[in-house]
Amino acid sequence: EQDGNPDCFNFVGGAPPPGAKSTCYDELTPFTVPLYNRPYINLFDRPLLAENPQGFRLGLAINTHQTGRTFQDRSYVFQVEQAPIDAKIYNLQLRGRRGNIVQAYPSVEYDWCPSVLECEQGAYIHLQVHGSDFNAARNANNGEGWQYSDRSNMVEMDARQWNYPLHHSNFRFFSEAEAVFWAWVGQDPARCDTTIEDDGNNNQNSYTNCGKLNQAPNRFPQDPADGLISCDRPLGSYFFMSTRNNNFSNRSQKSQIVITEGSSEDGLSVGAIVAISFAVVFFVGMIGAGVAIYMKKKQKGCFAPKEGVYAHDDEL
Repeated sequence: EQDGNPDCFNFVGGAPPPGAKSTCYDELTPFTVPLYNRPYINLFDRPLLAENPQGFRLGLAINTHQTGRTFQDRSYVFQVEQAPIDAKIYNLQLRGRRGNIVQAYPSVEYDWCPSVLECEQGAYIHLQVHGSDFNAARNANNGEGWQYSDRSNMVEMDARQWNYPLHHSNFRFFSEAEAVFWAWVGQDPARCDTTIEDDGNNNQNSYTNCGKLNQAPNRFPQDPADGLISCDRPLGSYFFMSTRNNNFSNRSQKSQIVITEGSSEDGLSVGAIVAISFAVVFFVGMIGAGVAIYMKKKQKGCFAPKEGVYAHDDEL
């Protein structure tokens, strides 16, 4: 203990060895570090003489006014759970933040990740929609809806170059119930202002403006299992957009899902399995026919003449 501080001789490995400095963590040694702001350390223990010095001290940028604080906390909490289904699951989620390409830097503008997803029949897509409520205003922080928020939904289009959703009677990928689920992203019409028809009167920032998804939660769906989407759909390509963030040009939040044939455990598609099975049956059938012709010609097996019976009628 030194100057009432019991930690001064709490060296690594127990008691200080012979010759160890008794200073209370004033210098860098094999057993201590300097515990004060912005220290200069003699890293190699070289003589620091006024004349003919053999070294110099290195300054450490350690400041307890900074090291004890947290800047730009980007920590996240997530859970790892057992998959609710015994099948392959593809993840489809969002990336990017509010703003144009300059304001979003070093992030990117809103986009789906991946923007093109291939999913075979029999597999599933896990769709997740998430966003922040605390986007800093950078040069107006361009975007749609409440000025500090990220929100997204997914509606079906007819082609990737379109900027309008399909009418519900023309949906090909989603059922009506699924389409409502992903278009409204949990908003209750009973709590929405259904009279809003434009962006006047600061409607963009109105909490009751469900058209800009302002009442949607920042994480949807709340139960991750509700985000599972079966890929047992007709083969082909399907196209989607977000009604809130599809601002044209580089701010184009669109997605494409390509449904392909399912695969067996051996990695073969259903079509390949059918083709192989047909080829095997055809090949075996051809071999059988060839053997039958040969045996008949040679009068062997079941084609051999029976005892007391001529082989041919014209020999009677």
